[in-house]
Amino acid sequence: MQQMQTQQRDVLPGAITLWIDPVPRSGYRNMAADELLSRRSDAWLRIYGWSRPAVSFGYFDTATEAATIFPGAEEYIRRWTGGGIVDHRLGYTYTVTLPGVEGIMYPPADQLYIWIHGALAVALQQSGVNCTLLTEDAPDGGRACWASPVKSDIVDEAGNKLAGAGQRRFRGAVLHQGLIQQCEPAEGWPQKLAQALAPVVNVVVGEEPYPGFNDELEQLCREKYESPEWDDESHGRRKPSRKA
Repeated sequence: MQQMQTQQRDVLPGAITLWIDPVPRSGYRNMAADELLSRRSDAWLRIYGWSRPAVSFGYFDTATEAATIFPGAEEYIRRWTGGGIVDHRLGYTYTVTLPGVEGIMYPPADQLYIWIHGALAVALQQSGVNCTLLTEDAPDGGRACWASPVKSDIVDEAGNKLAGAGQRRFRGAVLHQGLIQQCEPAEGWPQKLAQALAPVVNVVVGEEPYPGFNDELEQLCREKYESPEWDDESHGRRKPSRKA
């Protein structure tokens, strides 16, 4: 298992907006909040918490498998992004969104992981955490995300995974949902991450990052994340069984 030192340059040529969300939200409201920010015409970094103990799983995993690996959570939620099964009862959750802009094509996913995790590694190092990026996958430990560090994850000196993420691209935009665990960065790490991602950092405060956000969030939850279709573990591929 190899590691690489992080020498970070700005991911974005312009600005990013930092929002430390003061409202602990339910699992699917957190997912809806991230999706709404990814629809904006500017880049965002959101730091947030959870109102109830939650476990999330990637788009093609299932709540049944998540509950088998991490029992006892109050919510098992399907993410729009990829990645493994993640226990959110510990650690820090963040999201980076990059806007879809006509004429701009972002680098491939593996390069974006290096850029964003490189920025996070720099922020963690500046916040007292000794860490680096992996250059190759660790041995497969199963569907639990933290059991199997992969290339571009952040690890400590012993190879323990400290940070991982899932990504989704749509209409030219990028949604990157990440988690930090097994370390305690000093206060101010979100600001350091924002500064490592872009040369200009704007900050918003309050329960809404823009007017009307909460109304849009509730609508998106009703239409998508709280619908029976979203929790369908076959993801629409299995036809309902017929009763004789």
